[in-house]
Amino acid sequence: MAGVVMYLYLVSGQGGSRLARRYVRDVGKALAVAGRLESVGLRPNVVKSGPNYVVYIATTDLLKLAEEDDAVRRAIAQYLAEKAKNGTPRQRGIARKHLQRHPLFLSS
Repeated sequence: MAGVVMYLYLVSGQGGSRLARRYVRDVGKALAVAGRLESVGLRPNVVKSGPNYVVYIATTDLLKLAEEDDAVRRAIAQYLAEKAKNGTPRQRGIARKHLQRHPLFLSS
């Protein structure tokens, strides 16, 4: 998306869930990545994590991408199915919750 490689992962907490992230070492690069994502209509967040910066997009933006791009939808569906089957107990629960809430991924 927008020439940015992001990695899928599962996390759920008070602030909702996040499903795609990218680590970078320098704040300038993090802001550049965020700018590219904003240019395609996403709302990226940038946070410091140890010596790195994490650029991530929330579930709502990822869902929007999945509705528009079949390759993104298939990648997310495959990731969630794998985590629902072989993830840790917490990952299995989160993945199943996402699959139930978003039937868009069940048809893959």
